[in-house]
Amino acid sequence: MLHPLACAGCGRPASKRELELHHLDYAGVHQTDDGRWVARERHADLVPMHPYCHELLHRLIDRDAVLSRHRTRRAASEIALNALRRKLQALNGTAS
Repeated sequence: MLHPLACAGCGRPASKRELELHHLDYAGVHQTDDGRWVARERHADLVPMHPYCHELLHRLIDRDAVLSRHRTRRAASEIALNALRRKLQALNGTAS
């Protein structure tokens, strides 16, 4: 059974073309000898997001020194993603 796609930030349904992937960590990302970046993460290491929601998530992670510098990238992403969901739900008038 196919599961419909949705943004992990706002929860709205989206097509594959409307989403981009957020890396929970960069363990599967490597640079080749010729300078190209190759990503080979497991599906569980990637989170689909609308570009706007993805940008907001990075802003949350990057502006909070405690969040981004004293935790793993995965933990910082998960904490920021939960905060983003709460903010977007409050703005949209939905409850979890």
